[in-house]
Amino acid sequence: MQAVALEVERPRRDVGRVVDLLLWGATIVSALLAALAHYGGASAVLQFFGTLGAITLASAVLGRSLDQLGGRMRPAAIGTFQAVVGNLPELIICIFALRAGLVTVVQAALIGSVLNLLLLGNGLAYLSGGLRNGTMTIDGRHAKVTRVMLVLLMATLITPAIAVNLGTPAAQHTNAVSYVVAIALLTVFLVSLPFRLGKGADAPPPVHNGTGEAKVGTWPLPRVLILVAAAGLLIAIEADWLTQALLPATEAMNLNAAFVGLFLVATVGNLSQLAPAVQLSLRGDADTATAITMEGALQVALMLAPVLTLIAPLLGAGEFTLIFPPLQIVAVIVAALLVVFVTIDGTVNHLEGLALVALYTVLGSLFWWG
Repeated sequence: MQAVALEVERPRRDVGRVVDLLLWGATIVSALLAALAHYGGASAVLQFFGTLGAITLASAVLGRSLDQLGGRMRPAAIGTFQAVVGNLPELIICIFALRAGLVTVVQAALIGSVLNLLLLGNGLAYLSGGLRNGTMTIDGRHAKVTRVMLVLLMATLITPAIAVNLGTPAAQHTNAVSYVVAIALLTVFLVSLPFRLGKGADAPPPVHNGTGEAKVGTWPLPRVLILVAAAGLLIAIEADWLTQALLPATEAMNLNAAFVGLFLVATVGNLSQLAPAVQLSLRGDADTATAITMEGALQVALMLAPVLTLIAPLLGAGEFTLIFPPLQIVAVIVAALLVVFVTIDGTVNHLEGLALVALYTVLGSLFWWG
């Protein structure tokens, strides 16, 4: 029986190697084509979609590399690592956007990133994984901690905006309030790292899937780390090209700045987290899929938003504050509450995933007109 199992497994590994080679080759070719469009003076729309395709493929490489961490780290550690690496493209996009004075786009991108990960990321993961594996379970203890952190951090991020929009005395000190919030959130990020990456981080995670089969990465760890670094660097370079083509392309397509930041920029920045979450959920690993999306949303509040707030004056961006428009605040509150209700019982299925995607679609229609 063992010999038969080995004979069956060998062709699968050969197919996997071919797929990996094709993916790496397509990623290199798409990057070269995107560079040709960027430096060759192609139309802004062509540059935009060409670079978007290149980032998609580079994100697929990043996601494939993340798959190889399965069984080597606990879900929280994978989620934290993926969230930090996955937010780098969006950080680069936002930095160049701030230098160009696109403050509205950057603010919308921060909110959009949270909505994208909580609703679209979790929704697609639960929908695809649920259809294939049925009802999936997640680690209740870790999910509870993440839910509490999510609600508290979202409250910390949006409370100043509510205070300003209500016309309280804090409205006269938006910059000072934003700096206080940024420093507080960065402090939470630094203090929470030992807890999330402490002892036992390399222990195999609990596996909850439809088949009961655990899959452990087969690539050598150095290869995984090299590919993660290479894919992240490539995404960062392509994100710069995307930023330069962003406004001309969206103007040519008659899209407003809020929609661009909330949905286009946020989706591009999160591709390296969305793809792995769906892939892992298809394998039945709802734990790690949820950790990636939830940790990604947390890192936007803990790291990305505070860093952009503090470095904005150095980039010549003028005033960049964490004061968001009312409709964006409402969208974040509704998204966070729905995700909490979906995951509170420790199980997820395709219907709950569909509900999350439906809400994301509704929000998209609301922001389409500005």
